[in-house]
Amino acid sequence: MPTEPSYVDKELFFRIAEGEEQAFTQFFIQWATPLTHYANKILRNDQAARDVMQEVFIKVWLYRDKLPQVEQPAAWLKKVVTNQCLLILDKNAAQDKRLAALRLAQPSQQEDPLPAIDFREIRQTLNKVIEQLPQQRRTIYRMNREEGKTTKEIADDLSLSHGYVRNALSAALDTIRQELNLRLDLPIFLLLLLF
Repeated sequence: MPTEPSYVDKELFFRIAEGEEQAFTQFFIQWATPLTHYANKILRNDQAARDVMQEVFIKVWLYRDKLPQVEQPAAWLKKVVTNQCLLILDKNAAQDKRLAALRLAQPSQQEDPLPAIDFREIRQTLNKVIEQLPQQRRTIYRMNREEGKTTKEIADDLSLSHGYVRNALSAALDTIRQELNLRLDLPIFLLLLLF
């Protein structure tokens, strides 16, 4: 991290808050590399670290009016990067959990006391259920599950309230669980883990 005095960073923050693009460019040049290295230490993924940095710099510019309130810019930036990294790790952990559930559900070739789960049938049934969802719920579900977007991102993209998107996604998932439970003979715990 840069070791320049904090007052220089505060001065830069004040200039950015006033909308000075040159100050933002200077800020970017000063902080991009060290913050990307810091994010990479947390994520251990170069591309993810670069993505985090894009998000951080976009947020700094979008919320620049709040920058004068920041007392310790270096510590604040580190906190923002850490929080953004944790969001990505949480998202990845949720995906890993679903994959682990799928792997557990597949019996190994050595042991086969129960008939194997036909994942093609599950996928076909799931697609039918998704197609029967109301259009907006279907769109929200696909943006979340297939494109990996957060409910906040979906709300922004579709110009809807965050609460509405959260509720619509929850309703879509409930409908999918209920329909799959009715149509397929799957253990409920597996449905809960998958959706």
